Amino acid sequence: MANTGNAGIDAATLQAAMVQFQALLAQNEQLLNDLNVYPVPDSDTGSNTLHTLKAGIANTVGHASDVGEYATDLATGAAKSALGNSGVILAQYLQGLAQGLSQIETTDQCSPSEWQQALEQAAVVARESVLTPAEGTMLTIADAAANVPAQSDFQKYYQAVQIAVRTAVIETQNLLPELVAAEVVDSGALALSFFHDSFASSFGVTISPLQINSRKPVAATYVGPAFELMFSVICSQAIKAEIESKIASLGESIAISGAEPNFNFHIHTDEPHLVIESCEDKVEITNIRISELGN
Repeated sequence: MANTGNAGIDAATLQAAMVQFQALLAQNEQLLNDLNVYPVPDSDTGSNTLHTLKAGIANTVGHASDVGEYATDLATGAAKSALGNSGVILAQYLQGLAQGLSQIETTDQCSPSEWQQALEQAAVVARESVLTPAEGTMLTIADAAANVPAQSDFQKYYQAVQIAVRTAVIETQNLLPELVAAEVVDSGALALSFFHDSFASSFGVTISPLQINSRKPVAATYVGPAFELMFSVICSQAIKAEIESKIASLGESIAISGAEPNFNFHIHTDEPHLVIESCEDKVEITNIRISELGN
């Protein structure tokens, strides 16, 4: 049953919203994959965000004692299994949310103002996970939601959040050349909007599907790095920063999920072996995954 009025967000509300979020990602997985043109047109944003969230939810079974603990377990599970650029950013969005919710005074639920603070932290941590942030992406949606002033009534608050988020999703098609050429909104941005659809629905806000254009065929072929590399490390924050510095010149779309000491790196590169070799003197590299990029 939907919550309305001044009800707070507790662990049960968060859990139900995440189940709804997963359902929306599953229902729209093919659409999200079809829309995926940035940073690489590899048609996997729907699959990667769904896989990442499923892993997060699986890590929460039997752990929903309070809202902060539930959010932390969710983020930890998502970070460990995050796939692709979109999965890493989603995992870190959840990580920032968990950090914010873990700081609230009343652990059983959070108020609208505390939720806004958590959304602000989520937006900051998501942006920090990407070495070269771009507007017109999931990060833009995170900022749009965070910038909506909290209201005492969650239903009115989420009506405003929905307007801001959906406006931002539509605007993404004007912010990146790849999206302008394909005449579509950003796939990752749409995926993150489903997160907020889920909460809006839980507070009784009527949600109607966004009218999304189909992807326009673009003649240009992909000319970026040949491989997507992901790997895991256990290290300090200082070593993580050294690794970031070492691999910065070896690829692009670098993003990192997780929290100290467990980190997962993502990079698009032509030389995955050099990326691995450049880090091996600092830390043990595990869970190496390499896949080809491009159409």
